[in-house]
Amino acid sequence: MMGLRLALLFLLTFAGITGAKSDEVERDELAKTIYEKMEDSAGKEYGEAVSNLLRHGVPNAIGPTLKLLFYNKAALFAFCAADAEQAHTPGTARIPARQNIVLTTCVEQRFKELDAFNNKLSYARVFFPERVARCGETSRLYDRERLLPPYQFLQLADPRLYDFMQYNRCLMTAD
Repeated sequence: MMGLRLALLFLLTFAGITGAKSDEVERDELAKTIYEKMEDSAGKEYGEAVSNLLRHGVPNAIGPTLKLLFYNKAALFAFCAADAEQAHTPGTARIPARQNIVLTTCVEQRFKELDAFNNKLSYARVFFPERVARCGETSRLYDRERLLPPYQFLQLADPRLYDFMQYNRCLMTAD
């Protein structure tokens, strides 16, 4: 879904908002700026995902869970991009997104945790349903939710951002 295509779009839009000032911009504000600049490309990715699900006859997959997934993916990417930008040494040449080890490593790791979450959540709902809500609350990133509201096209009634590594660990740990 949001992979290297989004990374390339990120570089095209992000190159115009950074520069020497990137050292002065705090990570959260940098992530917020990146997140805001990604809205159009994230909306296109979401639209493509919805069209693909409808084309394959899976309309029930379109709903709050898909929207929550896209919200979290966009936020994860924005924070990875902010980390990569802060790691960039001023005055050195920019590295293309595909070659930026800080960005690609962060994105791959965070998206891997998100994918693992999807699998563990299904399992936990069957075998440990009482853990789902509790683990969700203990894994929420409230500060990031305040910083990065969901995009208008997602229209989430209860937007939630998670630390998926913590959520996964909690789901698989006995009380």
